[in-house]
Amino acid sequence: MATRADLERFVTQVTPPEDFWDFWSEVLTDLGKIDLSPQISLVPMRSTGEVSVFHASYRSLGGLEIATWYCVPAQGDGPFPAIIRFPGYKGEPGLQRDWASKGVITLTVSVRGKLRSNSEFNPGYPGLMTHGIEDRDEYSYKGVISDCVRGVDFLLCRPEVDARHIFACGSSQGGGLTLITSALRPEIRGGVSGYPFLCCFPEAMQMLRSYPYNELNCYARAHPDRASQMLDTLRYYDAVNFADRIQCPMVVGIAMDDEVCPPETSYAAYQRIKGPKELWLFPNSGHGNAHEYPSREADWLERNISSGRTNGATP
Repeated sequence: MATRADLERFVTQVTPPEDFWDFWSEVLTDLGKIDLSPQISLVPMRSTGEVSVFHASYRSLGGLEIATWYCVPAQGDGPFPAIIRFPGYKGEPGLQRDWASKGVITLTVSVRGKLRSNSEFNPGYPGLMTHGIEDRDEYSYKGVISDCVRGVDFLLCRPEVDARHIFACGSSQGGGLTLITSALRPEIRGGVSGYPFLCCFPEAMQMLRSYPYNELNCYARAHPDRASQMLDTLRYYDAVNFADRIQCPMVVGIAMDDEVCPPETSYAAYQRIKGPKELWLFPNSGHGNAHEYPSREADWLERNISSGRTNGATP
């Protein structure tokens, strides 16, 4: 199990390429040229008297249709604050009806490759981590991150959403995507990143032999002539290189016995955040199994959303 001293001693070799922000600025510009084509369809069997559940979709990078679950309060006067939740690496995003019953809209995003968004892109698991990794412009996570960014666009286009109060959260891959999307989209007013994946790729590959990071090791062994290019591509997608652009309040939760996302790598991302931040350490907990994490996440979001409602300002 890692200690706080281990976290503080760790120094990552990860640095952004010189054209890092130029690259992502161009990606955002290209996304803005794609018609969002938002669609929503009520799902009566999943709805209740308090919550209207919709199948919603929008267009993302390459014109791919991205599916989501969109839960809206059925009672009360909007516009409502909203939470966008990003998915883990393998799990399928579920409904978030509990928040909508409290007057908060939720959007759970099925990024490309997920079951509901895989008709045109389905590299599999393993597969996603190395798909197109030889070229930064073809790498799978360019699309995955774009799908998250477009989720924010979807919320901003909906009249029932209070655009001043959009929050983000997710765990594992979803934690890494929370950090990255919050850096790219200043409209996000706060976030909770649990056990973040996508941090410090070179070190994570050396520290663990578990998937998903081990997929990168397998690729390097199979294609030693491409290993250097793989690491160059990953610099454009490492959450650590995004973190210093996060300005909203951000929580990073770390399991100190995490066997999937090394605690040191998550802490490196936390250290790079320059805006308001909070660190949650969970001793004797492995990846995704800190029992108190879900309640702490919910309490933090509810408290900050309530603060925004009361003050009418960014928490």
